[in-house]
Amino acid sequence: MTASLPSPGTRRRIFLSLYSAVFATMVGVGIVIPLLPRYAATLGATGIWIGAIFSAFALSRALFLPVFGRLSDDHGRRRLIISGLCLYSLISFLYTMAGSVYEITALRFIHGIASAMVLPVAIAYISEIAPTGEEGSFIGSFASSISLGMSLGPFIGGVISDYLTMDAVFHTMTLLSLTALLTVFFYLPDIPSCPVKKSPIRSIIAYKPLRGPILYQLMYALANGTFMVFLPIAAITIGGLSASETGLIILVSVLSTPVFQHFFSRIADQFDRYYLIAGGTAMIGTSLLLLPEFAGLFPYLSAALLMGIGRAISLPAMYAVVAVAGREVGHGSASALVNTTLSVGLIVSPLFSGMVMDLSGTRMIFYVAGIASICCTFLFFRMDRSEGPVC
Repeated sequence: MTASLPSPGTRRRIFLSLYSAVFATMVGVGIVIPLLPRYAATLGATGIWIGAIFSAFALSRALFLPVFGRLSDDHGRRRLIISGLCLYSLISFLYTMAGSVYEITALRFIHGIASAMVLPVAIAYISEIAPTGEEGSFIGSFASSISLGMSLGPFIGGVISDYLTMDAVFHTMTLLSLTALLTVFFYLPDIPSCPVKKSPIRSIIAYKPLRGPILYQLMYALANGTFMVFLPIAAITIGGLSASETGLIILVSVLSTPVFQHFFSRIADQFDRYYLIAGGTAMIGTSLLLLPEFAGLFPYLSAALLMGIGRAISLPAMYAVVAVAGREVGHGSASALVNTTLSVGLIVSPLFSGMVMDLSGTRMIFYVAGIASICCTFLFFRMDRSEGPVC
Protein backbone atom coordinates (compact mmCIF):
# COMPACT_ATOMS: atom_id res chain seq x y z
CA MET A 1 0.00 0.00 0.00
CA THR A 2 1.11 3.57 -0.56
CA ALA A 3 0.14 6.90 0.87
CA SER A 4 0.42 10.37 -0.63
CA LEU A 5 3.93 11.75 -0.48
CA PRO A 6 4.75 14.96 1.42
CA SER A 7 5.32 18.10 -0.61
CA PRO A 8 8.76 18.57 -2.23
CA GLY A 9 9.60 21.20 0.39
CA THR A 10 8.73 18.87 3.26
CA ARG A 11 10.68 16.01 1.64
CA ARG A 12 13.71 18.29 1.32
CA ARG A 13 13.42 19.28 4.98
CA ILE A 14 13.18 15.65 6.07
CA PHE A 15 16.11 14.66 3.88
CA LEU A 16 18.42 17.46 5.03
CA SER A 17 17.62 17.12 8.74
CA LEU A 18 18.11 13.35 8.75
CA TYR A 19 21.22 13.58 6.55
CA SER A 20 22.79 16.08 8.95
CA ALA A 21 21.82 14.02 11.99
CA VAL A 22 23.07 10.71 10.61
CA PHE A 23 26.30 12.31 9.35
CA ALA A 24 27.01 13.85 12.77
CA THR A 25 26.20 10.56 14.51
CA MET A 26 28.43 8.52 12.17
CA VAL A 27 31.32 10.94 12.61
CA GLY A 28 30.89 10.48 16.36
CA VAL A 29 30.87 6.70 16.06
CA GLY A 30 33.85 6.73 13.69
CA ILE A 31 35.83 8.99 16.01
CA VAL A 32 35.97 6.40 18.78
CA ILE A 33 36.12 3.05 16.95
CA PRO A 34 39.86 3.00 16.07
CA LEU A 35 40.80 4.26 19.54
CA LEU A 36 38.69 1.86 21.60
CA PRO A 37 41.17 -1.07 21.50
CA ARG A 38 43.98 1.13 22.83
CA TYR A 39 41.70 2.67 25.44
CA ALA A 40 40.46 -0.77 26.52
CA ALA A 41 44.05 -1.99 26.82
CA THR A 42 44.79 0.79 29.32
CA LEU A 43 41.96 -0.66 31.41
CA GLY A 44 43.55 -4.11 31.31
CA ALA A 45 41.60 -5.66 28.43
CA THR A 46 42.95 -8.86 26.92
CA GLY A 47 42.53 -9.76 23.26
CA ILE A 48 39.32 -11.68 23.90
CA TRP A 49 37.82 -8.73 25.79
CA ILE A 50 38.74 -6.30 23.02
CA GLY A 51 36.86 -8.61 20.66
CA ALA A 52 33.94 -8.74 23.09
CA ILE A 53 33.77 -4.94 23.22
CA PHE A 54 33.23 -4.76 19.47
CA SER A 55 30.95 -7.80 19.31
CA ALA A 56 28.68 -6.36 22.04
CA PHE A 57 27.72 -3.48 19.74
CA ALA A 58 26.85 -5.77 16.81
CA LEU A 59 25.06 -8.25 19.09
CA SER A 60 22.68 -5.69 20.60
CA ARG A 61 21.93 -4.29 17.14
CA ALA A 62 21.09 -7.76 15.87
CA LEU A 63 18.78 -8.38 18.83
CA PHE A 64 16.91 -5.06 18.84
CA LEU A 65 16.75 -4.06 15.17
CA PRO A 66 13.64 -6.18 14.41
CA VAL A 67 11.91 -4.80 17.51
CA PHE A 68 12.53 -1.14 16.68
CA GLY A 69 11.80 -1.67 13.01
CA ARG A 70 8.31 -2.95 13.81
CA LEU A 71 7.77 -0.23 16.43
CA SER A 72 8.65 2.47 13.90
CA ASP A 73 6.09 1.05 11.47
CA ASP A 74 3.39 0.92 14.13
CA HIS A 75 4.01 4.07 16.18
CA GLY A 76 6.00 6.48 14.02
CA ARG A 77 9.67 7.13 13.43
CA ARG A 78 10.44 10.63 14.77
CA ARG A 79 9.97 9.77 18.46
CA LEU A 80 12.07 6.64 18.10
CA ILE A 81 14.91 8.53 16.39
CA ILE A 82 14.83 11.24 19.07
CA SER A 83 14.87 8.62 21.85
CA GLY A 84 17.83 6.88 20.21
CA LEU A 85 19.79 10.13 19.88
CA CYS A 86 19.12 10.93 23.54
CA LEU A 87 20.56 7.54 24.44
CA TYR A 88 23.49 8.14 22.07
CA SER A 89 24.32 11.38 23.86
CA LEU A 90 24.09 9.83 27.31
CA ILE A 91 26.24 6.83 26.41
CA SER A 92 28.84 9.04 24.75
CA PHE A 93 29.22 10.98 28.00
CA LEU A 94 29.30 7.84 30.17
CA TYR A 95 32.33 6.51 28.27
CA THR A 96 34.44 9.09 30.12
CA MET A 97 33.35 7.57 33.44
CA ALA A 98 34.00 3.92 32.56
CA GLY A 99 36.64 2.43 34.85
CA SER A 100 36.76 -1.20 33.73
CA VAL A 101 36.55 -3.45 30.72
CA TYR A 102 33.17 -4.71 31.92
CA GLU A 103 31.73 -1.21 31.98
CA ILE A 104 33.07 -0.43 28.49
CA THR A 105 31.53 -3.66 27.16
CA ALA A 106 28.18 -2.85 28.78
CA LEU A 107 28.26 0.66 27.31
CA ARG A 108 29.01 -0.73 23.85
CA PHE A 109 26.01 -3.06 24.18
CA ILE A 110 23.73 -0.13 25.06
CA HIS A 111 25.37 1.94 22.32
CA GLY A 112 24.28 -0.76 19.87
CA ILE A 113 20.70 -0.44 21.11
CA ALA A 114 20.82 3.32 20.47
CA SER A 115 22.19 2.67 16.99
CA ALA A 116 19.31 0.28 16.28
CA MET A 117 16.87 3.09 17.16
CA VAL A 118 18.44 5.65 14.83
CA LEU A 119 20.15 4.54 11.63
CA PRO A 120 17.77 1.89 10.21
CA VAL A 121 14.74 3.92 11.29
CA ALA A 122 16.17 6.98 9.51
CA ILE A 123 16.67 4.90 6.36
CA ALA A 124 13.08 3.67 6.68
CA TYR A 125 11.90 7.29 6.98
CA ILE A 126 13.78 8.24 3.81
CA SER A 127 12.51 5.13 2.01
CA GLU A 128 8.95 6.08 2.84
CA ILE A 129 9.17 9.52 1.25
CA ALA A 130 11.15 8.39 -1.81
CA PRO A 131 9.13 8.98 -5.01
CA THR A 132 8.31 5.85 -6.99
CA GLY A 133 11.00 5.21 -9.58
CA GLU A 134 13.50 7.47 -7.79
CA GLU A 135 14.30 5.18 -4.84
CA GLY A 136 17.92 4.68 -5.91
CA SER A 137 18.85 8.35 -6.24
CA PHE A 138 16.93 9.40 -3.14
CA ILE A 139 18.11 6.69 -0.73
CA GLY A 140 21.53 6.27 -2.32
CA SER A 141 22.30 9.95 -1.85
CA PHE A 142 21.13 9.76 1.74
CA ALA A 143 23.23 6.66 2.47
CA SER A 144 26.38 8.61 1.60
CA SER A 145 25.97 10.32 5.00
CA ILE A 146 26.87 7.00 6.64
CA SER A 147 30.07 6.25 4.75
CA LEU A 148 31.15 9.91 4.65
CA GLY A 149 30.76 10.22 8.42
CA MET A 150 32.53 6.95 9.09
CA SER A 151 35.43 7.91 6.81
CA LEU A 152 36.02 11.29 8.44
CA GLY A 153 35.49 10.09 12.02
CA PRO A 154 38.69 8.04 12.51
CA PHE A 155 40.87 10.87 11.19
CA ILE A 156 39.20 13.43 13.47
CA GLY A 157 39.46 11.07 16.43
CA GLY A 158 43.15 10.46 15.80
CA VAL A 159 43.90 14.18 15.66
CA ILE A 160 41.96 14.90 18.87
CA SER A 161 43.61 11.97 20.66
CA ASP A 162 47.11 13.03 19.57
CA TYR A 163 46.75 16.68 20.56
CA LEU A 164 44.33 16.44 23.48
CA THR A 165 43.14 13.42 25.51
CA MET A 166 40.96 10.35 25.13
CA ASP A 167 38.31 12.05 27.25
CA ALA A 168 38.26 14.87 24.68
CA VAL A 169 37.41 12.27 22.04
CA PHE A 170 34.41 11.09 24.05
CA HIS A 171 33.32 14.67 24.72
CA THR A 172 33.45 15.36 20.98
CA MET A 173 31.29 12.29 20.37
CA THR A 174 28.83 13.60 22.96
CA LEU A 175 28.73 17.03 21.31
CA LEU A 176 28.09 15.50 17.88
CA SER A 177 25.29 13.33 19.26
CA LEU A 178 23.67 16.35 20.88
CA THR A 179 23.98 18.27 17.60
CA ALA A 180 22.21 15.44 15.81
CA LEU A 181 19.51 15.36 18.51
CA LEU A 182 18.82 19.09 18.28
CA THR A 183 18.74 18.96 14.48
CA VAL A 184 16.08 16.24 14.48
CA PHE A 185 14.11 17.78 17.35
CA PHE A 186 13.75 21.19 15.72
CA TYR A 187 13.77 20.44 12.01
CA LEU A 188 12.41 16.92 11.41
CA PRO A 189 8.63 16.91 10.84
CA ASP A 190 6.55 13.99 12.06
CA ILE A 191 4.64 12.29 9.27
CA PRO A 192 2.48 9.18 9.73
CA SER A 193 3.85 5.88 8.46
CA CYS A 194 2.23 4.42 5.38
CA PRO A 195 -0.32 1.76 6.33
CA VAL A 196 0.84 -1.78 5.53
CA LYS A 197 -0.52 -5.21 6.17
CA LYS A 198 1.13 -6.51 9.35
CA SER A 199 3.03 -9.73 8.77
CA PRO A 200 4.89 -12.00 11.19
CA ILE A 201 8.66 -11.47 11.21
CA ARG A 202 9.05 -15.01 9.85
CA SER A 203 7.00 -14.04 6.80
CA ILE A 204 9.05 -10.89 6.27
CA ILE A 205 12.28 -12.93 6.36
CA ALA A 206 10.85 -15.26 3.71
CA TYR A 207 9.60 -12.38 1.52
CA LYS A 208 11.20 -13.00 -1.89
CA PRO A 209 12.15 -9.41 -2.83
CA LEU A 210 14.26 -9.19 0.36
CA ARG A 211 16.36 -12.27 -0.40
CA GLY A 212 18.74 -10.30 -2.59
CA PRO A 213 19.44 -7.59 0.03
CA ILE A 214 19.84 -10.25 2.74
CA LEU A 215 22.39 -12.12 0.62
CA TYR A 216 24.17 -8.86 -0.20
CA GLN A 217 24.48 -7.90 3.47
CA LEU A 218 25.97 -11.28 4.34
CA MET A 219 28.46 -10.94 1.48
CA TYR A 220 29.20 -7.34 2.46
CA ALA A 221 29.89 -8.33 6.08
CA LEU A 222 32.40 -10.98 4.99
CA ALA A 223 34.08 -8.81 2.34
CA ASN A 224 34.21 -5.56 4.30
CA GLY A 225 35.11 -7.34 7.53
CA THR A 226 37.98 -9.11 5.81
CA PHE A 227 39.23 -5.88 4.27
CA MET A 228 38.99 -3.68 7.37
CA VAL A 229 40.23 -6.22 9.93
CA PHE A 230 42.90 -8.12 8.02
CA LEU A 231 44.17 -5.56 5.49
CA PRO A 232 46.59 -4.04 8.07
CA ILE A 233 48.15 -7.47 8.53
CA ALA A 234 48.38 -8.22 4.80
CA ALA A 235 49.65 -4.74 3.89
CA ILE A 236 52.55 -4.94 6.34
CA THR A 237 53.49 -8.63 6.08
CA ILE A 238 52.79 -9.21 2.36
CA GLY A 239 52.74 -5.77 0.76
CA GLY A 240 55.69 -4.32 2.67
CA LEU A 241 53.80 -1.14 3.61
CA SER A 242 54.06 1.09 6.65
CA ALA A 243 51.30 1.77 9.16
CA SER A 244 50.67 5.25 7.72
CA GLU A 245 50.44 3.84 4.18
CA THR A 246 47.97 1.23 5.43
CA GLY A 247 45.84 4.00 6.95
CA LEU A 248 45.88 5.83 3.62
CA ILE A 249 44.65 2.69 1.82
CA ILE A 250 41.73 2.30 4.22
CA LEU A 251 40.89 6.00 3.88
CA VAL A 252 40.81 5.74 0.06
CA SER A 253 38.55 2.69 0.24
CA VAL A 254 36.09 4.23 2.68
CA LEU A 255 36.06 7.77 1.26
CA SER A 256 35.70 6.70 -2.38
CA THR A 257 32.30 5.15 -1.61
CA PRO A 258 30.42 8.38 -0.74
CA VAL A 259 32.33 10.30 -3.44
CA PHE A 260 31.07 7.99 -6.20
CA GLN A 261 27.78 7.08 -4.52
CA HIS A 262 26.04 10.32 -5.48
CA PHE A 263 26.56 9.49 -9.17
CA PHE A 264 25.67 5.81 -8.99
CA SER A 265 22.55 6.51 -6.92
CA ARG A 266 21.07 8.08 -10.05
CA ILE A 267 22.15 5.12 -12.15
CA ALA A 268 20.21 2.84 -9.78
CA ASP A 269 16.94 4.27 -11.12
CA GLN A 270 17.88 3.87 -14.78
CA PHE A 271 19.18 0.30 -14.96
CA ASP A 272 18.19 -3.07 -13.58
CA ARG A 273 19.06 -2.93 -9.89
CA TYR A 274 20.11 -6.54 -9.52
CA TYR A 275 22.58 -6.11 -12.38
CA LEU A 276 24.07 -3.14 -10.54
CA ILE A 277 24.26 -5.13 -7.30
CA ALA A 278 25.97 -7.95 -9.19
CA GLY A 279 28.40 -5.58 -10.92
CA GLY A 280 29.41 -3.88 -7.69
CA THR A 281 29.77 -7.23 -5.94
CA ALA A 282 32.03 -8.49 -8.74
CA MET A 283 34.28 -5.45 -8.29
CA ILE A 284 34.47 -6.06 -4.52
CA GLY A 285 35.31 -9.74 -5.07
CA THR A 286 37.97 -8.90 -7.67
CA SER A 287 39.58 -6.42 -5.28
CA LEU A 288 39.82 -9.05 -2.56
CA LEU A 289 41.29 -11.65 -4.92
CA LEU A 290 43.96 -9.23 -6.16
CA LEU A 291 45.06 -7.83 -2.81
CA PRO A 292 47.21 -10.78 -1.58
CA GLU A 293 49.06 -10.78 -4.92
CA PHE A 294 50.11 -7.13 -4.63
CA ALA A 295 53.16 -5.40 -3.18
CA GLY A 296 53.70 -1.68 -2.93
CA LEU A 297 51.49 1.29 -2.19
CA PHE A 298 49.93 2.09 -5.58
CA PRO A 299 48.64 -1.45 -6.34
CA TYR A 300 47.03 -1.52 -2.89
CA LEU A 301 45.50 1.91 -3.47
CA SER A 302 44.09 0.67 -6.79
CA ALA A 303 42.48 -2.34 -5.09
CA ALA A 304 41.07 -0.09 -2.35
CA LEU A 305 39.61 2.27 -4.93
CA LEU A 306 38.08 -0.67 -6.82
CA MET A 307 36.41 -1.88 -3.62
CA GLY A 308 35.10 1.60 -2.79
CA ILE A 309 33.59 2.03 -6.25
CA GLY A 310 32.08 -1.46 -6.05
CA ARG A 311 30.29 -0.46 -2.86
CA ALA A 312 29.18 2.83 -4.45
CA ILE A 313 27.58 0.93 -7.34
CA SER A 314 25.87 -1.81 -5.34
CA LEU A 315 24.68 -0.03 -2.17
CA PRO A 316 22.19 2.44 -3.74
CA ALA A 317 20.67 -0.36 -5.82
CA MET A 318 20.37 -2.58 -2.75
CA TYR A 319 18.72 0.17 -0.70
CA ALA A 320 16.30 0.84 -3.57
CA VAL A 321 15.25 -2.84 -3.61
CA VAL A 322 14.63 -2.65 0.16
CA ALA A 323 12.59 0.54 -0.26
CA VAL A 324 10.31 -1.06 -2.84
CA ALA A 325 9.85 -4.15 -0.65
CA GLY A 326 9.13 -1.91 2.34
CA ARG A 327 5.95 -0.65 0.69
CA GLU A 328 4.51 -4.12 1.19
CA VAL A 329 5.96 -5.26 4.53
CA GLY A 330 6.71 -1.90 6.20
CA HIS A 331 9.78 0.26 5.65
CA GLY A 332 10.90 -0.09 9.25
CA SER A 333 10.61 -3.87 9.21
CA ALA A 334 12.39 -4.20 5.86
CA SER A 335 15.23 -1.85 6.84
CA ALA A 336 15.61 -3.53 10.23
CA LEU A 337 15.77 -7.00 8.67
CA VAL A 338 18.59 -6.21 6.24
CA ASN A 339 20.53 -4.31 8.92
CA THR A 340 20.07 -7.21 11.34
CA THR A 341 21.55 -9.50 8.71
CA LEU A 342 24.56 -7.18 8.43
CA SER A 343 25.00 -7.15 12.21
CA VAL A 344 24.90 -10.94 12.39
CA GLY A 345 27.42 -11.09 9.55
CA LEU A 346 29.73 -8.67 11.36
CA ILE A 347 29.63 -10.91 14.43
CA VAL A 348 30.37 -14.11 12.54
CA SER A 349 32.71 -12.99 9.75
CA PRO A 350 35.73 -11.92 11.89
CA LEU A 351 35.56 -15.23 13.76
CA PHE A 352 35.32 -17.17 10.51
CA SER A 353 38.13 -15.21 8.87
CA GLY A 354 40.31 -15.62 11.94
CA MET A 355 39.80 -19.38 11.79
CA VAL A 356 40.76 -19.39 8.10
CA MET A 357 43.89 -17.39 8.92
CA ASP A 358 44.92 -19.81 11.67
CA LEU A 359 44.43 -22.81 9.37
CA SER A 360 45.72 -21.53 6.02
CA GLY A 361 47.46 -18.16 6.42
CA THR A 362 46.66 -14.52 5.70
CA ARG A 363 46.38 -14.82 1.90
CA MET A 364 43.66 -17.46 2.13
CA ILE A 365 41.34 -15.05 4.01
CA PHE A 366 41.19 -12.77 0.97
CA TYR A 367 40.83 -15.67 -1.47
CA VAL A 368 37.87 -17.11 0.47
CA ALA A 369 36.09 -13.74 0.80
CA GLY A 370 36.79 -12.89 -2.86
CA ILE A 371 35.50 -16.23 -4.19
CA ALA A 372 32.39 -15.97 -1.99
CA SER A 373 31.69 -12.50 -3.42
CA ILE A 374 32.11 -13.69 -7.01
CA CYS A 375 29.74 -16.60 -6.34
CA CYS A 376 27.16 -14.13 -5.00
CA THR A 377 27.48 -12.19 -8.26
CA PHE A 378 26.07 -15.14 -10.21
CA LEU A 379 23.29 -15.59 -7.65
CA PHE A 380 22.22 -11.96 -8.09
CA PHE A 381 21.95 -12.48 -11.86
CA ARG A 382 19.82 -15.57 -11.26
CA MET A 383 17.54 -13.75 -8.83
CA ASP A 384 16.91 -11.08 -11.43
CA ARG A 385 15.88 -13.62 -14.09
CA SER A 386 13.70 -15.80 -11.84
CA GLU A 387 11.87 -13.06 -9.89
CA GLY A 388 11.36 -10.49 -12.61
CA PRO A 389 11.60 -6.71 -12.28
CA VAL A 390 12.23 -5.25 -8.88
CA CYS A 391 9.99 -2.25 -9.32
